[in-house]
Amino acid sequence: MPITNALSRCSWRVVALLIVAVLPSSALAQSGSRASAPPRVSKTTQSQGVAVVELFTSQGCSSCPSADAALRQIASVAEQSNLSVYTLSFHVDYWSHLGWKDPYSDPAYSNRQRAYASATGSRRIYTPQMIVSGTTEFVGSDKAKAHAAITKSLSQRPSSTVKLKVIESAIKDSVTVQFGVTGAIAGTVLNVALVQSPQPNKVLRGENIGRELEHVNVVRAFETVSLVQSSGTVELKIPDDVDAPTAMVIAYVQNPQSLTITAAASTKL
Repeated sequence: MPITNALSRCSWRVVALLIVAVLPSSALAQSGSRASAPPRVSKTTQSQGVAVVELFTSQGCSSCPSADAALRQIASVAEQSNLSVYTLSFHVDYWSHLGWKDPYSDPAYSNRQRAYASATGSRRIYTPQMIVSGTTEFVGSDKAKAHAAITKSLSQRPSSTVKLKVIESAIKDSVTVQFGVTGAIAGTVLNVALVQSPQPNKVLRGENIGRELEHVNVVRAFETVSLVQSSGTVELKIPDDVDAPTAMVIAYVQNPQSLTITAAASTKL
């Protein structure tokens, strides 16, 4: 298929994504609970770009639930429209001392956010923060900016591809992810995440006291490997409270200097 035709096909799908962005949340709620399930996104191709959406959030932050809802909408529309959009919810830990310890928080995810800030010359980190494809950041509840950034990412031809396969691990309570990457990989890294869409949980203290919060694709394990070779394996530790049917693996190629994400793929456990 010619590249122009492929991009045209991608564009009408993006229009659907943009239309959903302006619908009231009540209209989306009537469509059912699809947003709570991991999105089934299309495979990366040479004619359609990918968008990786990283949300830095916390259950201790009163302004985060709206961003969590925005991420669920993005995941849902990506699934329904067969878009190569990969969503990840990183729960930071620096809110945990302010009344409520987020059960999904991890200092490693706070450090990832700090690394983004350092690389871009920023002096601050905040929640909710959304970063699309490694290079565009904004307040996570800003749907207009989210969809503009996603549209731009999907219109760009990927420079590499990723294939994933989960194989049996010799390590207890772990999963082995086998990967193969083709294309321009010199100087890049592969980020591999175990994500889960858990059941909603009620917050008992802090800024969101009394609220029942719902998330999509919460990162529960995360590893980064340098792509010195085009294939290999990564071991991910599976937390005790992760139910395999609710989890999946997302992997994406990133340039650690420019921060640009050039390819991504996902697979179920």
